[in-house]
Amino acid sequence: MQMENENQTLPGFMRWQELTSLVGSIKTRSLVARPKTIEQCREALSYCRQHNMTICVRGAGRGYGDIALNDGHALLDMSSMNRILGFDEQSAQITVEAGTRIIDIYQMVHHRLLTLHASPTESHSSVAGAICANVNGKDAWHHGSFSHQIVRLTLLLASGEAISIDRSHELFNAVVGGIGLLGVIVDATLQLHPVLSPYVEINRFPATDVDALLATMAEIEKSHDALVVWVDAYASASRAGRSVIHAARWVESCETEQQRRKILEAGYKRLEDHRRFGLALHERFGPILSLMLHIQRPILNVFNRLYYAMGQILYRMKRFSNTELFLRFGFEASFTVPPAHLVCGPRGYTVQLTFPRTGAREAIVELMEICRSSPCPPVTSILRAHKPDDCLISFSEDGYSLNFEFHPKKRHEAASREAVDRLIDATVRRGGKVHLAKDQVLTPEQFYRVYPRYRELLEIKQRLDPDGLFTSDLARRVGIDPVLNKQRPE
Repeated sequence: MQMENENQTLPGFMRWQELTSLVGSIKTRSLVARPKTIEQCREALSYCRQHNMTICVRGAGRGYGDIALNDGHALLDMSSMNRILGFDEQSAQITVEAGTRIIDIYQMVHHRLLTLHASPTESHSSVAGAICANVNGKDAWHHGSFSHQIVRLTLLLASGEAISIDRSHELFNAVVGGIGLLGVIVDATLQLHPVLSPYVEINRFPATDVDALLATMAEIEKSHDALVVWVDAYASASRAGRSVIHAARWVESCETEQQRRKILEAGYKRLEDHRRFGLALHERFGPILSLMLHIQRPILNVFNRLYYAMGQILYRMKRFSNTELFLRFGFEASFTVPPAHLVCGPRGYTVQLTFPRTGAREAIVELMEICRSSPCPPVTSILRAHKPDDCLISFSEDGYSLNFEFHPKKRHEAASREAVDRLIDATVRRGGKVHLAKDQVLTPEQFYRVYPRYRELLEIKQRLDPDGLFTSDLARRVGIDPVLNKQRPE
């Protein structure tokens, strides 16, 4: 009733709401503004200034942690600003509003044999969210992170001024990957790339240990266009890095554009049906999954052994290859596994760590040893390859990343967190990074070590947003909110 009374006095596009993180272990209450125009964005910023509130820009809400949460203050939800503003087929460039989803772009261009590199696995992610988090895809080692796909963008500043920023602009590497601290991304122009067809050939390669994994990866990176690796975090020390590599390369097909349209229309329907079915199925059987994860070590140890053994059997039988729509390889797998809030549980979280190619073997062995020593090893462990970029607080490296989903039990919560801290310390010691879009555990001390260039970001923020209008729960947690945390380590 109190929330209803509060909402009666607000502008029509603003409402108080309760929200959670994608993982589900963080619960907040915020004033949510859903603008449909840049004028309404300005109105929301003005309202927050007048009422002494900060504001956090939110895309589709697909960040795993608290990157797009702002408890007790305002959220600028850009999901209603989702129009495709222009498409130039000759230059293969598309201009979209901030809330446009990745899948919306594919529906516009994929039948024309164009793709968007660095597309995240979550097809409902927004373009603005992908820019703020500088996300990566399964082709990251080849085509880089999302920053490499941006031609220009429009940024709405705290003052209400809108500025255009291209790749040569001094603010580009601060805004991209800047977790929304500098302003509101209103729209963006993205570079698309031609492909042979909507189809990819999928090949699956089992790797017995870390040496086989890295050797196979080196060959795949020369011959394929995308890859993702399932890694067995429960394998013994001598088998550390045991894994199954899923690699894809674009293949030719002979359909006409009209035929491709029909094939892809069915593909998009299948994707949406699979998403809805997966969510409903996983929610229904969520309690069973939660119960099973109370004894996760024996259950996941058996599952991982079986998954690897099946990969080996299919490889030996030469049945490790098939052709399918890229839509399925790129996006559908994310609907097959249970959603993050079920995998991670009420106290869980994800952590994605990058480390350089130099010393990758030692890094994987050490990180996996730390995982095995935890009372609650990760439920899932995924490895990807990456390419570096110049963004101030981007996590991309010339190397690899390991993405872990943790489901700590209440009795093991402190010990599990201690193991995660050791993972982070080992990553920092090896010159690696932590992906902020999937983080909800970094402390200020850890953040300063991971991202020493945060000072450059805050210097720019002081110039563009001196009153600290733009912030988030993540910014406060890691100590980069200039209003609430004036003290910085020297």
